[in-house]
Amino acid sequence: MRYNRLMNYEESSKKIREKLAKLTDTDAKDWHLCLKARFGMAIVFESIRDILGSGEIITTPYTCITAVNPILVAGLTPIYHDIDTSLLSTGKPDEKYLKDKTHAIVMQHTVGLITDKTSIKRFADKHKILLIEDAAHCVTRFARDKDNKILADISIHSFGVEKILTGTKFGGAIYVNPELKTKNPDLHQHITYKLGRLKKPGKQMGFRVRTYRINNAIIQRLRGNLRHNFRNFEIKAGILEPPIYPFEQDGQQDEPCTTNKFVNEKILEQLETLKGNYIRRAANVDLYISKLKSKNFSKVTNAHEPLLAFPIVFESEEKANAAYHMLTTQGYFIRRWYSPLLYPGPNSLKIYRYNPKKSPIAEDVSKRVLCLPTDLPVIETNKIIESLKDHKNPVQKPVEN
Repeated sequence: MRYNRLMNYEESSKKIREKLAKLTDTDAKDWHLCLKARFGMAIVFESIRDILGSGEIITTPYTCITAVNPILVAGLTPIYHDIDTSLLSTGKPDEKYLKDKTHAIVMQHTVGLITDKTSIKRFADKHKILLIEDAAHCVTRFARDKDNKILADISIHSFGVEKILTGTKFGGAIYVNPELKTKNPDLHQHITYKLGRLKKPGKQMGFRVRTYRINNAIIQRLRGNLRHNFRNFEIKAGILEPPIYPFEQDGQQDEPCTTNKFVNEKILEQLETLKGNYIRRAANVDLYISKLKSKNFSKVTNAHEPLLAFPIVFESEEKANAAYHMLTTQGYFIRRWYSPLLYPGPNSLKIYRYNPKKSPIAEDVSKRVLCLPTDLPVIETNKIIESLKDHKNPVQKPVEN
């Protein structure tokens, strides 16, 4: 479905918020748009600093570097909680990660795994800290309690590259739970005020956003060093807006901005496909779950959810590498989230205040995980499954739940 091109920016923004509200049974006024989810996160963490002062945010090292940069640019300190293997994120939080001025904990839904997150809510309530939901991998889906009540104080959603909606490359949405008005009215007002006054992208950014698909298609047709060199040239020349800038591996990020009319049109078109998108992904997840239960495989995840990708942890790094080579040689796009941790890896662990020894599970799992596609036709998903079953180094430890 294509929307009326005469719709202006304000009208298209309102339409997106209304659509998000309808899909999630929320109120449109509680949704706020930004060009990238990381921009909205920066506003959230800067507001936390402004209202609550300096302090710490509990997060995970098993994530993209752009999910930690907003904490750093806000002048806050990330505290890295090791992961629960079944969730590839924080499971039941450990109080040893709490510090004197811990302000919030990030609840990340890695690849869209939302199941069993109520323990994080209980932890946040017990210690009177904020619960920030990273739902970048599962746009419009929230962690909810048995009464369908949204758990998080603030929820981050993404329309960006390699997310659920494959036809969008830019855009993020921040949901500010109206209950935050009662919990901390000053913080609620501060966050919503700043999100509501984000500027639209400048002309250069607007050009890069509009030409992203064309530039990326040209780069993908090049080979070897030519591809790498041309990509770097376009970034330095200000022609290409990459998913992650080199300077973002140093704890920095661009000044936040909101969407523009072009981005809004893409989001609106793709939101019309979201229901079918999730149905297809759920069906493929069910296939992986049912057909990877054989004598060559241990338990697979029982999370019957429409995952962005289906994660499997191999017995060894060597076996993961071998399966990756096999499947990519066959032409499949296999993600390695998150290898390395803080993907694609920081230039300095000191900048990120990350000590690998304190996250042994995340460090280990990141070397042995592959994430299988869930957006393919069923016939292709079955081919991936059969290739894994026939592979001489079969999967030994798919993610359990």
